[in-house]
Amino acid sequence: MIIDDTDQRFSIGPSTIPGAGRGLFARTPLGAGDRLAVPGVLLRRGSVSDRCTSFADEYKFRIGDFVLLPCGLAAMVNHSPSPNTIKVVEGEDVFLELIQDVKAGDEICVAYSDYALERWGIGAGVGEDGKG
Repeated sequence: MIIDDTDQRFSIGPSTIPGAGRGLFARTPLGAGDRLAVPGVLLRRGSVSDRCTSFADEYKFRIGDFVLLPCGLAAMVNHSPSPNTIKVVEGEDVFLELIQDVKAGDEICVAYSDYALERWGIGAGVGEDGKG
């Protein structure tokens, strides 16, 4: 399997969120309902493959009994208590869907799950189940 995320609508740069490192930004204006595919490897939660990739736990998306290890731009999306995307799961496909319009240069954010917020010491959980 070859994954080469080339979605030109987005770019990576220094996050506007203190302590977050790098983040994902819109390169062009985008509308509510626009989606970013989250390509990656689907692993059974708690499996040997999941445990062997524990170095990337903070980037994984929980999908029922599975976790998705993202291998593209979506791995750069940071937590915000006021997110502009939600996680959408359709079968084995995962997307981040914009819930509001964004301007070019806006940072793309999702609300991490309560589990992820607690595990990574980010703070109180908010809203939809995000990464983690």
